[in-house]
Amino acid sequence: MKCELCNERDAEAAIHLVQDGEERELYVCRDCERQERLRRQKKSQRTRKAAGLPPGVSISVTRVGGDSAPPFIEALMDAVHGMVSDLEKAEKEKSARKAPEYKSFPCSRVDSAYRIGDALHLEGLHLIGELPAIHRAMRALDMRLVGKTADGVTETGHVYSLEYAGSTEQAKRVVKDIIAQERNARVRLFEEMPRVFGDSLCRALAILKNCRLLSPGEFFDLLSPLRLAAFEDMLEGVTLKEIDRWLADIDLSSREDKLEIEERDAVDAERADDMNRRFEDVVLNERAEEKFL
Repeated sequence: MKCELCNERDAEAAIHLVQDGEERELYVCRDCERQERLRRQKKSQRTRKAAGLPPGVSISVTRVGGDSAPPFIEALMDAVHGMVSDLEKAEKEKSARKAPEYKSFPCSRVDSAYRIGDALHLEGLHLIGELPAIHRAMRALDMRLVGKTADGVTETGHVYSLEYAGSTEQAKRVVKDIIAQERNARVRLFEEMPRVFGDSLCRALAILKNCRLLSPGEFFDLLSPLRLAAFEDMLEGVTLKEIDRWLADIDLSSREDKLEIEERDAVDAERADDMNRRFEDVVLNERAEEKFL
């Protein structure tokens, strides 16, 4: 029996083909059987049709290899390499730039209402949420506000020293602008945001009246909004002079961290007991109650 496909060689195997929508069994030679097997393998790997090919003819993309990649792959690889190169270049330039040398700006001549010691007191800007913007502006000017971190309290009391890398005249102008913004922030707290101001005062008083442990860093932070209230004559039972004296005497060096846990707790407990007694009769006065309550 001759091969039913080529009709030349003797049939040696049976295969199944779909012709005109019907499956038929054909007897074919070994060469035709091998060609049909290869055709089926190629068809099983095919995933998409090629545009512009005759009806019924398709090709498949099974791998990327050989001597050259398709154009879109090459373009993608070039883009990635270019991006990596740009990032490496930017990083090298950043590393090569010399870090600015900062100098400390003395704030001792600033109005006492806006400083504690030689540092700027920016509690108002903190309470209205403007300090992050101030920090960003300072970085853009090669300046920075350096706060104090003590006993786990970051930027305690929102008191900052100013450091600058440019001219002294520029630093003077910036300090003047910051003080103006702090002044406006305090006006906004009192006139437009009394709930925010009152909340910070009442929280501070509640803690000082009832805390069982009180670290120096936390004590300094709690006194900060009370100082603003004292300037506005809103407190009864404590004076601005007393608050300023406490702020000046608080040690923010975190040296108590060197003590054993039991010793540190004992020191914090004694401080808390002292402040519980001292603030027992400290309250918002009638002026503050009219504004906040």
